[in-house]
Amino acid sequence: MEEEQKEEVFQAPREFESRINRPRSNTNLKRYATIIILIVVLGLVIFGVTRFFGGASKTEPTPTPAPTIEAIPTEEPAPTEEPQTSPTKKPTNTPTPKPTVNPIDKSTGLDRSKLSIQVLNGSGAAGVGKKASDLLEGLGYNVVQVGNADNFDYAKTTIQIKSASSKFLDLIKKDLSSNYTIGTTSADLSESNSADTVVTIGKE
Repeated sequence: MEEEQKEEVFQAPREFESRINRPRSNTNLKRYATIIILIVVLGLVIFGVTRFFGGASKTEPTPTPAPTIEAIPTEEPAPTEEPQTSPTKKPTNTPTPKPTVNPIDKSTGLDRSKLSIQVLNGSGAAGVGKKASDLLEGLGYNVVQVGNADNFDYAKTTIQIKSASSKFLDLIKKDLSSNYTIGTTSADLSESNSADTVVTIGKE
């Protein structure tokens, strides 16, 4: 009996032996090895990606100092605008000839600019009124109107002046006599007239 019991103890079932004989440990090692390799590979990939993008971000700020160099030449064209101001001085010289005309007569002391004159063309020739107006303005008179007379039969130049401005009659007669033949003159111009004097230019 004892021998039979011993045999039963030492004999293992076939199923148990098949389980023990299986190369279980080898498959587990392979699985663990592949998992470890995958983890290492993933870690290297993540590390490489972070290094790549991290390095790219560092290279981006490097081009920023380049535009600062470009800003320096932009300041140079500014002084080119300064020489353009020099031609503006030329037009300031043009009004200078106007003050050369002295409207005050030296002999009488009368100020020609205070006498307003209406110039009429009584000869019928074109441009006669404008020519006389330029002459009077050149002497300092205040010409307020230029037009045509009631007719073109005036042979000589006539002068009509208001009585309040009659002191200018001899002066304007003298100034016009150098270019025109003076005919009748009078100091009976209506006070309602817009000008102090009416000069009608004749054919002579």
